[in-house]
Amino acid sequence: MKTLIAAATLPFLMAPLAFAEGDVTPGLWSYEATTALGPIPMRDRGTHCVDQEMARASYESLLNDINPNCRVTSGGQESDGYHFTLRCTGGPDGELTGRLVTGASDANLSATGWTGTADSRVPVIISASATKLSPSCS
Repeated sequence: MKTLIAAATLPFLMAPLAFAEGDVTPGLWSYEATTALGPIPMRDRGTHCVDQEMARASYESLLNDINPNCRVTSGGQESDGYHFTLRCTGGPDGELTGRLVTGASDANLSATGWTGTADSRVPVIISASATKLSPSCS
């Protein structure tokens, strides 16, 4: 159950990823994330203030900061967005493969993968989007 709970928090920690690299500028952004962890659907929405540091950060560094047990094993910019594979070991174990597309006023993330153990994998599906609301957070 601990692995299930930790994996369930992953999409919500990924919301700030829609704000790094590319054409994204600092300001107040709204986000919405929909996740399926096996048969369990989850939804999160809210706002996030993007500062200069986050706007300049690389996707890889933000992904690597989600969980100390997770690392980007492959990632790179392609014509249709940033493609990545994130592998986690040591709790929760799992892997996500996805794509992140960012622009000056919007961003989209989609990823699929699994969590659990090699013998008992639970599928994970993530879909998230973000829209810039304001150039300032105040």
